[in-house]
Amino acid sequence: MEDDAQPIANAWQPFTPKGVAAFAQSPPSRWITLQLVVAFIAAAVVIWFLNANYSPAILEAIHNSPDSAAIQGGQLTNLASGILTQKKFFAVVVDLESTGQSGQTSDLQLELRPKHFQICSIAGCVIFDYPRTKIPLGRAAAEPWWGARQPVILAICGALAAAGLLLAWMLLSLIYAPIAKLIAYFTDRELSWRGSWRLSSAAQMFAGLLMCLAILFYGLQAFDLIRFLFFFGAHFFVSWIYLISAPFFLPRVSTAVATEQNPFETD
Repeated sequence: MEDDAQPIANAWQPFTPKGVAAFAQSPPSRWITLQLVVAFIAAAVVIWFLNANYSPAILEAIHNSPDSAAIQGGQLTNLASGILTQKKFFAVVVDLESTGQSGQTSDLQLELRPKHFQICSIAGCVIFDYPRTKIPLGRAAAEPWWGARQPVILAICGALAAAGLLLAWMLLSLIYAPIAKLIAYFTDRELSWRGSWRLSSAAQMFAGLLMCLAILFYGLQAFDLIRFLFFFGAHFFVSWIYLISAPFFLPRVSTAVATEQNPFETD
């Protein structure tokens, strides 16, 4: 690693350990702005992913539902058992007999049962009861409803993704900051607690961009769900690499101590 006692350059990129270290001594507005940029990119990728892979499946399920289909009084009515849509990413299955024989070939599957629905994935199923209010599911009512609200729903999902990313960075920085501070202490590098917080946040930005790239490749079906989950776990290791290596590029603590004149020494 570079042993540089000179002040580090102005912070502008989080792609190298030295670039991450620069954020420790930068104004707060610098790393906050960069965080917002990365969060905006993440929101855009999530919106694209949902619009490209989930919206068509939802619309197909609506088209395959009879106009009289509805949820009424907490029960599913006028909808026969069968598959409404089955894509790689999302499937909607009606299972009135609760046999579970439809299986699961999609990454995420919505199963409609007589009195409840469940969302299933590789991690298992989560069960929800139907609301007591009447909800039309047929094409005549559901298609205009979905068409009018789809942009808003996608925008909300993107905003939640960005907010979740910023919150995750904030919480992880609480854990990472003492580690960066400890490394700087034992390597005689200048790092305040505020600087440690900024460095810890910057160390996660490149990993966040890599995760956006993984979502993009997953959405393009370049790899499957298992590989996507592998990249999700691996992107934390990328943050740790930057967190551990960045303090070595901070300026050294000045060890020069001004010597005082001996009062018993004569001129």
